[in-house]
This record gives sequence, structure tokens and C-alpha cells, in this order.
Amino acid sequence: MQYFYQRLRFHFVEHAAKQVWQNSDVTTAVMNSLRQELDQELTADQTQALTDQVQLLCSEADKLVRSHVPHDCPSRSRSIELWGYEHIQPLHPDIYIHHEQPSQNDFNHHFALPEGEVWPWNVIYTYSGAYYGVQASASGQPATCAVDLGALDFVLQTAAVLKTFPGCELLGDLTVENIDTFTLEADESKAMLQTMQEKEQAIGEALSELIQGDRPQAHGRDVLTAWQRPLQAAQQGGMAQFKSGKLIQTVEYSEAKG
Repeated sequence: MQYFYQRLRFHFVEHAAKQVWQNSDVTTAVMNSLRQELDQELTADQTQALTDQVQLLCSEADKLVRSHVPHDCPSRSRSIELWGYEHIQPLHPDIYIHHEQPSQNDFNHHFALPEGEVWPWNVIYTYSGAYYGVQASASGQPATCAVDLGALDFVLQTAAVLKTFPGCELLGDLTVENIDTFTLEADESKAMLQTMQEKEQAIGEALSELIQGDRPQAHGRDVLTAWQRPLQAAQQGGMAQFKSGKLIQTVEYSEAKG
């Protein structure tokens, strides 16, 4: 099996990394290429073991690609994510970025790393420099939170609603050109979170005006809840950042009103 894993890494780099933006399910392509090179059929156990490895590698590659690849103008066919990081520090040269593929042991230990090491997806690149967040919170839970906020146009409409509330005015600077890698400092995240909690009903009702379909008020509250999770992490001495997300097959949103 060790030989299979070595060939798997080669095909993962060759196929999965370049396809991850285009197709979230690259397992089939990688497995087919692997079978063709080996020129043999795999047993059921081998197929399952390799499939598990492919899915693990693709999951981590997806995080890395979406965390580090900036786009001058995000595609409207992709969702927008908001990432929240706890306890941000400048990325000094003595900090080692751990580029090794995660193992099952890393999963079991919640991706904890030795002192002085950090996972690549916990590194944040901004106009003022590179920073990194801690791996886990004081309670042992993951300290990085990523939430899918929906289609690009819908996120911009949501920001247009939120900016009308005190503490959220900064979202008025959010545009198509800068939304990918737009960052919110800890104090800005804290102010927004406080407003969202104190004005929850009013904001939820305002957001429901953007929602099509059944139960728009409930969906409006869901949107507000999604925004709060990364801001909750960011206010812990951290930072929040918008990023291009996964490809969405259909984009459905209402036109901005007013």
C-alpha cells in the first residue's frame, strides 16, 4: 500500500490541485488516473483506503486554495466566505509553516502543532503584511472559523443592509473589487458583533427583505447567525477576512430593493 500512497500523492498534485477550483469532487479523476498508471484493478479495501486518502488531501487542498489564492474580481459563480481567526500575531521568519499533509493523528489531536509551527490555512495575508492565528482556543476547540455567506451579489446586498446599523458602517466600503481578502480588525469585529446581538430582530427583519421563497424572516435570522460566528472568533484578539468560496451551480437571489 505504501507504493500506492506514493503514486497517489503524485496524481493528487497533478490533478486535484488544479481542479479544486473547477470541481469540488476530484476523487474519480484521481482514482482513474491511478488505476491507469498501475494497470491493475484494486481490491475493495485498497479502493476504500485510497478514496479516504484522496478525500483527505482534497479537503486540505480546498482549505489552502480558498485561504491563499486572491482574485482581483471574484466570480459571481462562487460563494463568499467569512473567515474568523483568534489571537492574530505577525508572521515572523522564525515561525515554521507546517506544509506536511495532515495525518489521522492530526485529526485526532485537533490539528495541534508544536510551539513555533502553524498550519498554512491559519496564515492570513493582508495589505499590511502576513499574520497567523492560534490553532485552538482555550477550550481546545478549533480557533479558525469559516462560514459560507452565499453568492457574491447576495453578500454585497447583505452588507448594504448591515452598514445602515451603528458599528457596521465599515461594510459600506465592501465592493466587488475588494471583497476577496477584505479584512476586519478585532475591534471592528467586536463592534459589529455587538450591534448584531443588540439589534438582532431589526437586522433580521431588514435582511428578510432580501430573501426569496418561504419563511424569509427565519432565513434572515439564519444569515445574521452565519455572519456572527467568524466575528465571534475575530474579536478574541484576531481578525476576520472575506474570501472567495466554492463554486455554486445556481445563483438565486432577489434584486436589491430601494
